[in-house]
Amino acid sequence: MNIAHRGGADLWPENTLEGFERAIALGVDGIEFDLQLSADGQLVIHHDGRLKAEATRQNGAFLEKPTPRIDTLTFAELQNYDVGSLQAGSAYAARHPDRAHMDGAQIPSLAAFDKLLAERTDSDFRAYVELKTDMRDAAQAENLADAYIDHLAVSSMAARHIVISFDWRCINRVRAAMPDMAHAHTTMGFAETDPDHESAAQDKPGSMAALIRAASKNGAPWWGGMDWRDMEGKSHGARVLRAIKAGGGTGWFADWRDITEENMALATDLGLTVSAWTVNRPTDMRRLANMGVAAIITDRPDLMKNP
Repeated sequence: MNIAHRGGADLWPENTLEGFERAIALGVDGIEFDLQLSADGQLVIHHDGRLKAEATRQNGAFLEKPTPRIDTLTFAELQNYDVGSLQAGSAYAARHPDRAHMDGAQIPSLAAFDKLLAERTDSDFRAYVELKTDMRDAAQAENLADAYIDHLAVSSMAARHIVISFDWRCINRVRAAMPDMAHAHTTMGFAETDPDHESAAQDKPGSMAALIRAASKNGAPWWGGMDWRDMEGKSHGARVLRAIKAGGGTGWFADWRDITEENMALATDLGLTVSAWTVNRPTDMRRLANMGVAAIITDRPDLMKNP
């Protein structure tokens, strides 16, 4: 499946209805997006924990850092911001040189996305819904998962959703409430979470890389008790995949660089469906498709259609 990452982040304003509409018109098989809670408990679609200064305007002017956190603003307050353009000359704009500008694009609600899904797509279209946490806050993970569960209980589009997250506590809480919910456990790059990887020597003390690796060494709480250290395997990655299986998981949402022939074979043996994030080069798209991945998440769904 051709899944538009954040709606096609290299083409249109990410995580907006405007971008989603264009991805659907392009003919993608699904859309991936990020879900958070606003201050008044609304499920909203946005990636960063804070408004991104280089991509957010208020009254025509780009924001300055530090910007407000999403969870400190109500949904109504979030509608006062325009996320349809990039600040010229910023590093973020340089990373997305081909992205269209769409003045007036706003941060949408999950309810608005489901309405678009119902009106503009058919039953085989899929939404990869990433529950976004900072992974250090167990209460945040619990509250987000519970709000999402409440949404699914009343949504006519629930069967089109696939819940994903780096915070496996979120996924497992959703699965506990809805055992048949389609899901995939997202993994960081195995080189980042392997405490014995050769790259560990390059981690600066106190850096995010060092903190992630140290957490992994001690069983990282965001893995929700699905502990790779309890598993057998020739590699850290193999043990992580076995932990997903042992915890009842059915899907692996992988950093595309970790999808090797060996890891793909193991995932297949374990009965795990494999999806890849975030793949933007046609050569990599072709290789992964030939290996049998179920879905490729990409910022360039146009290239995925014609790799």
